[in-house]
Formats: sequence, C-alpha cells, structure tokens
Amino acid sequence: MDTVQKARLALSSLGLYRPLLEKPVVAAFAKVLETAHGAELRGFLDAYGAFISLLAPARATAGVLDFSGALHTLVQQNDSLFARQAAAGRVEEAVRAAAARDLEALSMALDLSPREIKAAASASFDDDDSVAFIDSLPDFITGGSFSTEETKQFHATHGCGVFASFGAFKWQRGVSGDSSLFGISSPDPVRLAQLKGYEYERNIVLENTANFLDGISANNMLLYGDRGTGKSSTVKAVFNEFRGRGLRIIEVSKDCIVEFARIIERIGSVPLKFIIFIDDLSFSDDDDNYSALKAVLEGGVAARPRNTVIYATSNRRHFVKESFSERDSEIHAGDAMQEKLSLADRFGITVTFTSPDQRLYFDIVRALAADRGLDVDGAQLERGAAQWALRYNGRSPRTATQYIDWVAGRIKKGLPLDDF
Repeated sequence: MDTVQKARLALSSLGLYRPLLEKPVVAAFAKVLETAHGAELRGFLDAYGAFISLLAPARATAGVLDFSGALHTLVQQNDSLFARQAAAGRVEEAVRAAAARDLEALSMALDLSPREIKAAASASFDDDDSVAFIDSLPDFITGGSFSTEETKQFHATHGCGVFASFGAFKWQRGVSGDSSLFGISSPDPVRLAQLKGYEYERNIVLENTANFLDGISANNMLLYGDRGTGKSSTVKAVFNEFRGRGLRIIEVSKDCIVEFARIIERIGSVPLKFIIFIDDLSFSDDDDNYSALKAVLEGGVAARPRNTVIYATSNRRHFVKESFSERDSEIHAGDAMQEKLSLADRFGITVTFTSPDQRLYFDIVRALAADRGLDVDGAQLERGAAQWALRYNGRSPRTATQYIDWVAGRIKKGLPLDDF
C-alpha cells in the first residue's frame, strides 16, 4: 500500500474531526486520492481540477495554492468535542487520545506532495500523452503536521468554531427572516490611543471590562450623552484592547433585543467572554423591545449568563421617546418618567459623555493633528477648528476628526487652510 492509499484510508477513518470531510476542499482532496489509483484518466483530471478550483478561493498565499494553510484553518475553526473541551480548559483523556489520532491522520494527508499524487496516478497509464496531462497539473503547498498540544492551546486562547475565526459579530435577520450570528470579517480597528480626551470616562469602561475578564463581578454599562463624543468608539476600542484575552463582541440592533434568549442560548456555554453591544438605544412607548431589555437587565427568565455583559450607548438619557399622552397628563408623565429612569438604573454603571468645552475641543484637534504628523501652526489650527465647529456639527471629537481629515487633504494638495 503506497502513501496515497494510506492517506485516503486515514481520512476515511476520522472520528472527532469527521465533519471536515464535508468541507468542499477536503472532500475534493479525498476524491483526488480516491481517483489516483486505477481510475480512468478523465476521472482523475476532473477530480484534480475540481480540487484546485475550490482551493484557489479557500486559501492562496502569494499566488501559490496552499492546501496546508486551508486545512490548518479548518482544523482551527472546528467545533469538535476536543475543541470545545480545550477551549474550556478541561480535556478528558479519552477525548484527547481520539483527537490525537485524528490529527495524526490529517498530518498523513498533509505529508503527501503533489508529485507523489501525480506519480501514483501516472503509474496507472502507459502512454506518454496521459502522463504528460497528469504532469502538467498545477502544484499546491502541503506539509506541516498537526500537534495535539498546539491545537489544544490554540482553542484555549481563541475558542472554537466560528468564535475562533472572528472576534466581532452581529446578530441580525437573514434573507429568510430568521436571525442568527454573523461574523464580521473587518471590524472597526479603532484603538484607545486614537481616541483623544475623555480619559476618565474610558477608564471606567476599561476597569469594568478588565474585571469582567478577570472573573470579578462586572456591571452592565450605559454610555450616554451628546452625539459624536466617542461612546460607540470607546466600546469598540475597549474590545480591541482585550480581544487577545478571549473577549468577543456581538452587536445587537434594538429590534432584536426580544431575541435575547436565543442569543444567550447560542453563547451561554461558550468558554469565552462576550460584550453584547446595543448601539444608539432608544424606544417608542409601544416597543416590545423595551420590556424585553428591562427583563434581561433585572434578571428575568432569560437572564444573562456569567460570560456576558451588556454595553449600550444612547443619545437619550431616558431612552423612551415622550408621547403626547404623557404631556397631557402630569400624573401619567411622572409615572412614565420613573419607568424610564428605572431602566437606566438597571445598567449598574452609567458613564456620561458630554460635548467638550472649547479648551478640550482644541486639545483633541491638536492631538489628532500630531498623530497625523501635520505641520500646522497651533493658533491657525484652533481658529480653523472653531470655525469648522460653528459651520458644521458643533464641538465634538467626531467634528475634530472631520476637521483634521479636511486639513490633511488640503495640505496634501498644497491648498490653504482658510477656505471652507
């Protein structure tokens, strides 16, 4: 039995990692090995071509087809019992042994070179034309064995399944109307060092998040205040700061809050920590999501698990838009106001972001300009920033960023800074 036959049998014997055989690129590779012996030429060429067509979009490194990289990625994304136990830090010996055996089988498949596969196929044919066809097939990268211990450590750090592939997610409805978790391939990369001012406010969020990751009691948080002050950016930057410690973030739109029970069912047993992020929170009086969020915050039937905190941002202190009926009745208005305040209180920690005064606004502008390496007179920069705030959206970190973007563009084009 040659190495190609052994590798094919090894793949057929997979146990814990058997779902990998259903992955298109792995199934196509197995078909190549299966048709390499005694098959008709066309069958082997079809199988090989199909494998290459799947491998190209799956994993290509510097223009080279990389089967080794594709298979390593699939192993890391695997959601097997071994992966889940490794992520939880408690691997049973029988599970470890089964995983080690599967990883050895996968390593055997990676040990095969394209030359060996093509040689095995060529051995079935005597004519030069058939051999030439086979020899002309493209090569791909193989090699690189799987270590049980390294795989275990990977899952302990990065989790398993989809949570090993993405750090940021969105819970949203698909085209069919059903909601599910979607990984975000390019999340906002904002870092804390890029955010200027509001150090006191951000340190509160940082401390609470660090406590959460350290297993210390942490609070749900509400970041409220004026628009453009960096509330959402703070949450995203804190996530980026701690992502390497097993933190994940799930953005949930307010119309999906009623599905909180489904969300926690999906993540409650995952051995990672999650921020459930609700951005720009507000409700109308008859909104079912208001009652759903209140129930979650006060520990209702679908209470949040210990691996989850809720961070929300809002431009409205009281969340619920005032109705005409509230204004018509002073008693009803008072009751409604208390209801709104009770929801805010249930967040545990509320951090206020107010619009900066002129001095802080100028400090933010100067810091952003320094980060960009812009050589502009400070007084001129402040005069322009003040005019920009008057003309556009008022003083805020967002306004300061927009002004600096404009300044950078003008400098690059060699244009004056006093014309807007």
